[in-house]
Amino acid sequence: MDYKNQNLQGKSFKEQNLQNADFSGSDLRGADFNGANLSNSNFSNTKTGLSISSFILIFILSLVISLLSGYIAMLTGTTIQTMFGSGDKNIVLAGYITSGLFIVFILLTIWKGGGFTMKIVFPVILLALILGAIFILTGAGTGMGAFYGVIAICLFVLMFYVGTISRASAGTLASNVLFIIVALGGGMFGKSIGGGLGTVVMALSCAAISKRALKGTKGFEFLSSVALKVGTYFGTSFKSADLTNANFSSSVIKNTNFTDAKLDGVNWENTKKLYTLNDSR
Repeated sequence: MDYKNQNLQGKSFKEQNLQNADFSGSDLRGADFNGANLSNSNFSNTKTGLSISSFILIFILSLVISLLSGYIAMLTGTTIQTMFGSGDKNIVLAGYITSGLFIVFILLTIWKGGGFTMKIVFPVILLALILGAIFILTGAGTGMGAFYGVIAICLFVLMFYVGTISRASAGTLASNVLFIIVALGGGMFGKSIGGGLGTVVMALSCAAISKRALKGTKGFEFLSSVALKVGTYFGTSFKSADLTNANFSSSVIKNTNFTDAKLDGVNWENTKKLYTLNDSR
């Protein structure tokens, strides 16, 4: 069976008997080999990962969420800056409390990881809501600072998940583009220093978090797992396939699922691997 040097993006070979098949030099991005018999097959110099259409879809969705995150970050930064400039001491105090919550939240996320953040995000949101209610009831403020703060925290969590997923699937360059868009969001949507600063802080924080997650840093296992599962879901799949003695030499393997695959005797010589699931190399 000769499939060498072909564009096989998105093709399904599910549960087929492809023993001794030759896929050398082919583009296998998005191809489905679930449950196939691929023993002794030749995958040298192949390329796996996301198909172009999946890449574009993930990037567009990530871009929309990034723009929304940048916009909310701008609103939060502008609101806090307005609170700092208020003549009312209570409102100024509220601004410092809100800023402190964000700083602590971001530092803990970078230090302890995404799993720890998910444990504290709800108490932080509840505290912000309580503070907002107190400001409204006592007449110390409108509560908008707390409202924007809660939204910004939720979108901040969403943003570093999106950033990590896009870095693991769309690639480092694409995720950096998203972070830059977030950083520029303050300039696009707001004219104040606070608005721009809020988006820059969010962008830099998300970039640092996603980088640590994909390096396998302790504490970021859950975030890394989510990113890899999403990336490999749209990528090439060899799930439950028989790859005994298959040859993957000099291939570029990215966003590929090897869950429950038989990998005895596989030749990985000069193979470049990024963001794969359950490979035994």
